[in-house]
Amino acid sequence: MYRLIKPFIDVVAYVATITGFVCIFLKDTVATLVALGVFCLLLLGIAIAIFVFVWKHLKRTTNYGHIGFSTFVKYETEPDGKHIVFEVFRQIQSKQLVMTDLDYSFKWTGSKSPRITSKLQNTDGRIYEGEEGAYDHIKLKFKKALTYNETGTVHFYAELDDVDGISKPCVEFKVDVPVEIIHYRIILKQKPNDYHNPAVLRRRKINNQIGNIDYEDIESVAFNAHCKSYEYHLLEPEVGYFYRIEWQK
Repeated sequence: MYRLIKPFIDVVAYVATITGFVCIFLKDTVATLVALGVFCLLLLGIAIAIFVFVWKHLKRTTNYGHIGFSTFVKYETEPDGKHIVFEVFRQIQSKQLVMTDLDYSFKWTGSKSPRITSKLQNTDGRIYEGEEGAYDHIKLKFKKALTYNETGTVHFYAELDDVDGISKPCVEFKVDVPVEIIHYRIILKQKPNDYHNPAVLRRRKINNQIGNIDYEDIESVAFNAHCKSYEYHLLEPEVGYFYRIEWQK
């Protein structure tokens, strides 16, 4: 911080010297007003320098301006297997002076665009498409801005139409900020009563998005035939990976 404001301190000393010299030739009232005006300007400059320093420091705290505590996701199909609800609740902590919005990343592999809404944030539903192999994103605007270290809950709700059946049977999350838990709940109402096949939890590095994409199998996830669902708690996942639960379509 000293390196940031030292040039400004030098300017302050120079201006103060000049101001003091000029005030010698002014009447007392005018000299007082001039000195007061210069003093206020100098205080404003110091305040701006401190603000810039704090802002830069906070931006270096995390590349995305926030950290995560927990993520709860529900992927639920209708009995026809074509209509799907994908819903996410995320608890985050702001690492910005003022956090007004969040770019929420996702990837839908179906051919029809999803309809996206939120109960807690405002969004126009516009989808910003990423490059080949990259995630798309949508902007969620907080109804009340988060200040530094304040926590908030993000809600993402997508209605998906897989009428042509080309979407991939998986739910995947990009872990680009620290998070304590990701809770997956995948409900497949179209599965027959005798379906028991397990799903697989896999991961791949975030920078591995094009060409030969290699997934590392982590463990098997059992299917609950009574509830027709997979459920899994991923605790403190390593940052820098996509984590995917994949099942048989």
